[in-house]
Amino acid sequence: FIEALNDDEQAELVALCWVGRGTFEPEDFDEATETARNERVNSVASYLLGVPLLADFLEEGLEKMGYSVEDAESDVM
Repeated sequence: FIEALNDDEQAELVALCWVGRGTFEPEDFDEATETARNERVNSVASYLLGVPLLADFLEEGLEKMGYSVEDAESDVM
């Protein structure tokens, strides 16, 4: 799934992870996205799948960005 995302989407997913773990604040999301683009050296999928607690970081990142995980799930299901 991650590899099927375009480069911008992959960078935003990494940025969301970083916001969730507290590396960046929500208001710095654009900076986090740019950093993810500039620092990419390996497969984004490999990087993210190697992050302990990835699901927790993504959930926390969504919440910090003002999105409800439950609402997102209901939109997909």
